[in-house]
Amino acid sequence: MEADSPIILIKIGGSTLGSEDTSFADVAALQQQGARVVIVHGGGPAITSWMATMGIRAEFVRGLRVTDGPSLEVATAVLAGLINKQLVSEMRSLGVNAVGVSGADGGLLCGRITDPDLGFVAGELEADASLIERLTDAGYVPVVSPIAASADDAGQLLNVNADSAAGALAVALGAQRLVFLTDVDGILNADGRLIRRVPLDTGEELLHSGIVKGGMLPKLEACILAARAGVKAGIINGTSAGALPSWLEGSLPGTAVV
Repeated sequence: MEADSPIILIKIGGSTLGSEDTSFADVAALQQQGARVVIVHGGGPAITSWMATMGIRAEFVRGLRVTDGPSLEVATAVLAGLINKQLVSEMRSLGVNAVGVSGADGGLLCGRITDPDLGFVAGELEADASLIERLTDAGYVPVVSPIAASADDAGQLLNVNADSAAGALAVALGAQRLVFLTDVDGILNADGRLIRRVPLDTGEELLHSGIVKGGMLPKLEACILAARAGVKAGIINGTSAGALPSWLEGSLPGTAVV
């Protein structure tokens, strides 16, 4: 893979991987076309399910998971273990030369606790993209789970919102595109209509407007971060066949942050 090939970073949520989803096949096609592709995945529903099985109650603040010690152990096992390896296996079965890593590997993601109310959650991220660049240059598709190393406490792991991780990595990689695949068409206004374009000068206002809520907040924040660094960022409905290439070609509606 050419080192100067464009990098497309795709954030995949568990809700997008439905029966009509073709995201993995689309990733294979993008790589065959010469793009370097990086995947960041979440796994919130699976973490919540495993926590319930273990008798741990899930709590959220402003769309972010509160992560105490037991919750962190579950999140690490589910994200860096079960989900990451399932995705790698599925992608390889479709011809994608995928390799799984966590944000703690190779100093990829390093963070600090900035909101004690959230517990072991990295609210301030630093990304070192050198490992990912080596993997993509060698022809691999890195599949990154959102677990970080603590910058303040050696050996301490931190949970990371996957959307925030995707934004930080897109900036560090100098990605051409950052695409969030979700299960809605994009950001909706107060009337439930799609907002197709969010200019940077109004993005912050939208964040604090009360219109954007829950899990869409960190997506918009990550898009703004990336767009400020020159990355073309967008949020699309990834549940339908061919959604990813359709968005990249400009034929699928979604929300673009510019």
